[in-house]
Amino acid sequence: MSITKEDVKKISHLACIKIPDSEFETVCNGLNNVLNFIEQLKQVDCSTVDDSEQCAIGLPERSDVAVPCDPAVMDNAPQKECNMFVVPKVIG
Repeated sequence: MSITKEDVKKISHLACIKIPDSEFETVCNGLNNVLNFIEQLKQVDCSTVDDSEQCAIGLPERSDVAVPCDPAVMDNAPQKECNMFVVPKVIG
């Protein structure tokens, strides 16, 4: 699979990204390099890798513990309520 300049123009339009005409060749080459690398990864034989080995790494888990905010920080908040920042709604 190969990405053409027309593909890059369509993708940039769909993503609402402005790409200067002089950069289309560079972006096209970069995307093709990514696709070529993905093709190389598809050729790697992973049949001998045990699926459970990923769990053995022992990555640290994130703790969802609320930490009180420094009062000095809250003093600088433009709007606050119940010791929390008030932010505008961004999801419809």
